[in-house]
Parts: sequence; structure tokens; C-alpha cells
Amino acid sequence: MKMAELARFFRGFGFTDVSTFLASGNVIFDCDSSPDVNRVEDAFEGEFGFRSEVFLRDRYQIRSVLDRVPWTGDDGVIEISFLECEPKIAAANSLEATAVHPERLSVSGSEVFLLRVAKEIPTTHKESTSVRMLGMTMTRRGLATVTRIHDRFILPFPEENGSVPKLRGRAHR
Repeated sequence: MKMAELARFFRGFGFTDVSTFLASGNVIFDCDSSPDVNRVEDAFEGEFGFRSEVFLRDRYQIRSVLDRVPWTGDDGVIEISFLECEPKIAAANSLEATAVHPERLSVSGSEVFLLRVAKEIPTTHKESTSVRMLGMTMTRRGLATVTRIHDRFILPFPEENGSVPKLRGRAHR
């Protein structure tokens, strides 16, 4: 799918300042209220002929995700899986226990953090394992991508400049 088509689709919902980032379904936009994810997914299917899950995070949530990364880039390659919602504690603990050394998994809020040794070495952790164990879909992005989205697109917080900006959302498909 062309990112211009995806941006046009989100503009059709009345979202403003719509941008896409990379060719992986990252959409950044402004809106006055939290979008109805089910409505967006249904309209997406009607428009493009296939179903795609939408994962929304506002700018406060993106900042929170970056604040909760349990490791540093010096530890290895960090990937973040965005979940539909916060999983049950027992399921999160079971998933974390599946990590094969030297990889590590940490579930925090509605994200799963994966620490890999190096990008060139394939991970032993399969996303399908997380989906099965947590009982929900997810989408995975590298820490560098999430950081770049934050640094490039996320507006200053009210306490940083005294204004009250609109919600700034991020959708993944």
C-alpha cells in the first residue's frame, strides 16, 4: 500500500496534519478527540478490501513508552510491540518467562519490550508466540523508529510551552 493512500484515508476522517513515516503503516495526525478504532478498522476494510488492526497511541502514551524502555541501546537492539490493551498479569509473566538468554522480554502497560543481542542475529522470540500467549494482536517497531517518530512529530507538551495542543495520535496498521 502506498503511504499517500494511507494518509488520504486518515484525512478522510477529518484528522489534520496527517503524515506517514517510513513505509510501514505509521500514521501521525492531529485530532480533537480519541478516534473510534473499530470505526477506523471497518472503514479501512471497506476502502482497501482487507482488514488491518489499528493501534493508536497519543503523544503522552508515546512519551510514556519511551520512558518505560527497561534497557539502553548499549544493551542490544530494542523492539517494542504495541498491544491492543494491557494484558492480564499472569499472561504477561508467562510471556516474559519464554525469553531465551541472552534475549529478554518485558511487558509494561500495553507494550512488550524485546531486547535482542544484535540486529543481524535472528530473534528466537516469534511475534506469533506473544499473540497466542497474550490472546491479542500487536504490531512491532524498533526503538529507533519510535524515538524518531517522537522526536520528529510529537508536539511539545503544555508544560513545555504553556499552550494546550490538540491530541497528536499515532496509528499503526
